[in-house]
Amino acid sequence: MNRRPNVLFFFSDQHRGDWMPYDNATRKRQGTEELALEMPNIKGMMDRGVSFTEACTPAAICAPARACLAAGKRYRNCRVDTNKVNYDTALPSFYKELSDSGYFVTGVGKFDLNKADLDWGDGCHKTLQEMGFSKALDSEGKMDVVWATMQGTPGPYGRMLKEHGYLDAYMDDMSTRGNSPSPCPIPDELYADNWITERGCKLLSELPDDQPWFMQVNFSGPHDPWDITERMKKAMEDRNFPPAADCPFREANLEVRKNYAAMIENIDSNIGKLLEALSHRKDAENTLLIYASDHGEMMGDHGLYGKAKPYNGSVHIPIVIDASRIEGTIHGKCFSCPVELQDLANTILDYAGISRPDSLESISLRSILTGKKEKIRDYSISELINPNRKGLYTTFGTISDGDFKLILESGKQPRLFRISKDPFEMDDVSSLFPEKVKELENAFLDRGESFCPVSEEYAKAFNAV
Repeated sequence: MNRRPNVLFFFSDQHRGDWMPYDNATRKRQGTEELALEMPNIKGMMDRGVSFTEACTPAAICAPARACLAAGKRYRNCRVDTNKVNYDTALPSFYKELSDSGYFVTGVGKFDLNKADLDWGDGCHKTLQEMGFSKALDSEGKMDVVWATMQGTPGPYGRMLKEHGYLDAYMDDMSTRGNSPSPCPIPDELYADNWITERGCKLLSELPDDQPWFMQVNFSGPHDPWDITERMKKAMEDRNFPPAADCPFREANLEVRKNYAAMIENIDSNIGKLLEALSHRKDAENTLLIYASDHGEMMGDHGLYGKAKPYNGSVHIPIVIDASRIEGTIHGKCFSCPVELQDLANTILDYAGISRPDSLESISLRSILTGKKEKIRDYSISELINPNRKGLYTTFGTISDGDFKLILESGKQPRLFRISKDPFEMDDVSSLFPEKVKELENAFLDRGESFCPVSEEYAKAFNAV
């Protein structure tokens, strides 16, 4: 087939980068050699393709990370500083570039590009249409169901739960769950990621045969709260997982970790169903496969849950690319070189034959997949502006060369960790390696960027410069 390749992109929410079925050497380096996860479908993609074991998110929170991906920009230039800002469709996106070049662009699940409005319409709202989507079923994240329902505008998933008589039970469960590992009251067939998969399989079957297509499947898990069905809970009864690093509530954390693992394994099972649906298409062998997550999850490390933290649990993400159907590529190799989530934008456009110059904000990973390079950038960068409950802003930035990682945080001295030997960032070695601190600090401040006047004024508006 001479047609440009299709792209099937599996995108999860809050899957930390070390909870993956990497090879033994990688797992040992990441401190997860005792972590046993059953992920045969993602593992199959890894075996056929390439895994980036030290990938990071440009912003460890949902909407900004997804805006960075869409625009192929770093956080400072994505125009979405918090979850309370919608994507600015005046900013170019790789979705629109695909659409303008003749791709049928579609997707299902939690896009989070219109999050601030809590209004999903029929699933293909104005934001997605302006970004070039031909068709979509955008739906709420977990707590968005609660908040949208409270204001009288439940999205597609909330409306589906209401239609089946489960919305009230879902609202009660989510409103009081917290970190409880107890099973949720939702049956398997209505569980969010299973419903997203069912809709995704239907969407796959309806894709056009006469043009290339891009499809993004946005899972709502393994985002907290860690609600899992009775079946998923039962499957974890006899499973054990290593405790979190520096966690003062280890016993309770182990139960939460079982739920988190169940959600990841359920996503993998759903990917298997989507791959099966893909196999029935005539153009299946002309399809690029990608798996990634928007950001990570602390999962008890340093006594913390959630995201929006400078530690690896929050910033480190998985990225897997299987281009084995498209061209001759390296198979089954793990690369520990620095890469960033938004590098996927230029990678996808590269495979689609769309010219977009690489910059330090987004660099195509294709040269690594084909064996031409082993490294595309010297450092990976993540940063975030966090509004706190007092209305003030705290900021942090991280930069890593794959061996060392520097954390810059407002009001604190720089902290340096040798993550290749200390993956859970327990020992600050900044006093032992002052030259490395200076090198990484200078690289972070430089970023290889030049602000245009409009971008600079926008950044100043939320204290980003």
